[in-house]
Amino acid sequence: MRLAARTGLAAFAAAFGSLLAIGAVFQGVSSRILLDRVDDQLEARAETAPILAAIANRLAASELSGTVEGAQVLADGRLTEVGLLPAEPLPAPSAPGLVTATADGQRWRLLTIEVRDVPRIGDEALVQLAAPLGDTEAATRRLRRRALLVGLATAVGAGLAGYVLGARAVRPLISLRRDAARLDDGDPSRWRVASAYGSVEVDEVAAALNHSLGRLAEESERRGAALESARAFASSASHELRAPLQSALTNLNLVTSGHLATDEREAAAERATAAVEQTAAALAAVRSLAEAEFADASWFAPVDLADLVEAAVAAETRRADVVVEIRALDSRADDAAQPALWADGVQLAVANLVRNAVVHGCPDAGSGSPAPRLVVTVEAVPGRVPTVTVDDNGPGIPAADRARVVERFERGSRAPGSGLGLAIARQVAVAHGGTLTIGDSPVGGARVTLRLGPG
Repeated sequence: MRLAARTGLAAFAAAFGSLLAIGAVFQGVSSRILLDRVDDQLEARAETAPILAAIANRLAASELSGTVEGAQVLADGRLTEVGLLPAEPLPAPSAPGLVTATADGQRWRLLTIEVRDVPRIGDEALVQLAAPLGDTEAATRRLRRRALLVGLATAVGAGLAGYVLGARAVRPLISLRRDAARLDDGDPSRWRVASAYGSVEVDEVAAALNHSLGRLAEESERRGAALESARAFASSASHELRAPLQSALTNLNLVTSGHLATDEREAAAERATAAVEQTAAALAAVRSLAEAEFADASWFAPVDLADLVEAAVAAETRRADVVVEIRALDSRADDAAQPALWADGVQLAVANLVRNAVVHGCPDAGSGSPAPRLVVTVEAVPGRVPTVTVDDNGPGIPAADRARVVERFERGSRAPGSGLGLAIARQVAVAHGGTLTIGDSPVGGARVTLRLGPG
């Protein structure tokens, strides 16, 4: 049912119910007023009670009895009826006051009056004056019918007015629906509805809808970019993996050819094993990067960043001959203040940064070379962007190479590798809305900063 129709029905129901209540009150009041009028008339007739007590017997026997208003006189134990009374007997007078009785199918109002010393001193009589309520009740019924007709007409008018006004009131909502229906399957970045429709509530709905459409467009753009990146990534991955796989096949062919000496076969087998291990490591890195590319919001939850970093550092430096210092800046916050992070992704990113620092950032061996050293700083202060900084005392990364080495399959100039470690860390930062930057370390080598949020 349309909103305008609902408004009309609501207006009709409200008006009809209100008028019924008013009509019921009005009927009660009007009935009371009419009954009071009959009582007033009986009170006015009460002045004739002594006369009726004196001449009741003679008046009842005369021809005038059928022309006067009805009454009953009880005197000396004898009941005398005078005037216009119903064929069915009315209750005999018993005590002074007003009562209502029914006779001949209609109600009668009875006023009983005590009369003394009429017609002789010491006489007592009860005079009961009677008045039919038929006209009064007929008038009440007429008023009731008129009230119902007027109420029904008013309620119908209110319903129609409510429908018309409701139709006008929902025009902004209809316009919003039409604008929303015009959204097609084209570019999501162009999906928008008007910002103003002339109604505060509808404008708020439009603003919320535009906000959701904007988020949808951003997500669609991100997914599209990720898919495009995945295509390019797949091409690069096939190129990068082809070389170690070809090397492994070549060495395996040499091992199985039977033309090599034992030591040469062992060397070829070792080269094949190394190539396969390199391929497996590259595939694992590819999978990690793909997960970072398509990080889902449901993966994010409040975590203790310091615990993640400590676990990642411990796993990567357990077998490395390197001095590691972890600095935590107010990271031990209550659960309510812990940042919402992708725990697995952050741990993977930190592990890659520490691994790169251990493998590529340690000083060259030689006399006088400083001991390998890493400084990992964790900052998770409430109200600030969670940050992990890894400093090493190695040769550093030249400024000209810093933008290049964070790309996929890009390596530094000093050592081999898959070229995906920094790319994975950067993608994890992007999944959090943050960045990965490379600079100079105060301990002598490279500083890599992982910011896990915008700002």
